[in-house]
Amino acid sequence: MDLGGKIAIVTGGGTGLGKSISLKLGLAGATVAVNYPGLDEVEANQTVAEIVGAGGQAFAVKADVTAGTDVKNMIVSVVENCGRLDILVNNAGTTVFIPFGDLEALSEVDWDRILAVNLKGSFLCAREAVPHMKRAGAGAIVNITSASAFRGGASSCIAYSVSKAGLRMLTECLAVALAPEIRVNSVAPGGMLTRWGARWGEEELKRQAKALPLKRHAAVDDVADGVLFAIGNDSMTGQTIVVDSGWLSV
Repeated sequence: MDLGGKIAIVTGGGTGLGKSISLKLGLAGATVAVNYPGLDEVEANQTVAEIVGAGGQAFAVKADVTAGTDVKNMIVSVVENCGRLDILVNNAGTTVFIPFGDLEALSEVDWDRILAVNLKGSFLCAREAVPHMKRAGAGAIVNITSASAFRGGASSCIAYSVSKAGLRMLTECLAVALAPEIRVNSVAPGGMLTRWGARWGEEELKRQAKALPLKRHAAVDDVADGVLFAIGNDSMTGQTIVVDSGWLSV
């Protein structure tokens, strides 16, 4: 895929899946704005350095995706620096690890934070990006949802599953609202070997993998390839690509 001349923003783009997406976009020729919240500046700059070291173009941009002013300033800054915006990947996400049955342990603060980052943040970023994409005549938005958006009781906590299910529906709504200029799709990973996945512990991850048809968890690069496919397919909008090693099939 040749994304030469395209300008992309990847929220939460300095770590885990976001890093893999940023690297693949950069290697494909896009100029990548690697977004990070306050705590991930070092990782974001490392990701930028890897892209630049491989011959690509990238820069880091700080913004809290749950804050409308931050999001607006981020989008305006990218457009002022680069002249346009073509691609937005809403990857930023958060969760807490709480058993599904322990409703008391899921605090109102955690609920609000998870919904704000995973769902509200994606809406705010899309809303600010849309006018610039329309001005350019086209655009692609990809939201990172989750296989747990399709099945209850299958994630780190209820709020995470609900937020990702909401993001899946937001994808469909935006696809209708923004057509034909802007395409909106989502990618739904299953379990991945990231720093979040490591919270389960190596033995638990191995146990989970044995139950999957492919007998392994998806690599972040496999999920990132799904993002690039959604960006590059001009006839696809409102769809969710599931990359879960077959988990939803069993």
